[in-house]
Amino acid sequence: MGKLDKVAVNPFRYLEHYEGAEVYKLRIGDYRMLIDVDFTNKVLKIRVLDHRSRVYER
Repeated sequence: MGKLDKVAVNPFRYLEHYEGAEVYKLRIGDYRMLIDVDFTNKVLKIRVLDHRSRVYER
């Protein structure tokens, strides 16, 4: 089972709140995802996926 599959089952075990905005971050090796969480509809929306050196510059 890949990390994205694990996040789908239990998201808050892997997601961390990102202090710079109202999003959560997910680490996968040297890459980061910034994810919006829709608590009402139980949906995760990927906002950004990029290398860790570039993802926080946005």
